Amino acid sequence: MNFYISNKELDAQIAEIRRKIRLSMNGVVSEQMKISGISYKNNFGVSIPRLREIALEYKPNHDLCQRLWVLKIRETMILSTLLQPAEKFTPELAVERIKEIDQMEMVEQMCMNLLSKMPQAGELILMLIQSDSLWLQITGFMLTVRVYSRLNEAEITAVISRAFELSDTKEFYLYKTIGLSLSRLCRRDTATAAFVVENIKIRFVSDSIAQNYIVNEVKLETDFLDNI
Repeated sequence: MNFYISNKELDAQIAEIRRKIRLSMNGVVSEQMKISGISYKNNFGVSIPRLREIALEYKPNHDLCQRLWVLKIRETMILSTLLQPAEKFTPELAVERIKEIDQMEMVEQMCMNLLSKMPQAGELILMLIQSDSLWLQITGFMLTVRVYSRLNEAEITAVISRAFELSDTKEFYLYKTIGLSLSRLCRRDTATAAFVVENIKIRFVSDSIAQNYIVNEVKLETDFLDNI
């Protein structure tokens, strides 16, 4: 459990943010999300564009974001990713946060809003994909999609190797993000694309649903790029 020393200014901002969330709530959207399997402990159904509008009204603040996250409300957690200064967000803290995630929406928001802006994004990817935790792995591959052009050769090789290790999985979001990350890496250059395609031919089997999905994603990408 996290405890924070009372701070009148931050407490006032959080109270104000919570009022804005309640005023923007959409019960129909919240219920539709739950029916679709997107389940949070607390969810007011506020749209992402509206949350971005709210975030623009506040200055990025690490302490504020810590407090917003621990409320465990969908909207405050997303706002935490929007208002967190990336330079104060360490890979170790990122791992702690991701361990509390079990929704693809939150993975996507965290990668887009925060993790992709971290200077240590490549280091973080390797930490995540080498984990035994499903959601850490998923986040690592999703982050690869966001920052593939910034990765060095060693990081690219490690991501591709781990992607093949995990490719024959029954976890939909895992093989979906693996397929997406390998497809993005094919955009790097012809040599990377050829390496991915050649390894698929060698390692994949025809009766794996996950691997067939990944093959199709990579094929669509390389056909579009026409780079091999």
